[in-house]
Amino acid sequence: MITAVLVVLLLAAITFGYRLLRGPTIADRVVAADGLFVVGVAAIATNAVRTGDGSFVPVAVVTTLVGFVSTSVVARYIEGRS
Repeated sequence: MITAVLVVLLLAAITFGYRLLRGPTIADRVVAADGLFVVGVAAIATNAVRTGDGSFVPVAVVTTLVGFVSTSVVARYIEGRS
């Protein structure tokens, strides 16, 4: 089951990476970057479940906070450009 989850996460990362590179607007690229953050956190959580080691959980929390703050900053930038 862990292998299936990792395969789905890999497909999601590829899709978000494509949108990040080909996104016609800044908003598309921000959504893609945020999606990559979510995929990264899910991969960290999946690895924590696979290994049974809870030391990865704080890394996932910090990564989530960085993703939220960066999305907020870029959204503020996009709002200011309009």
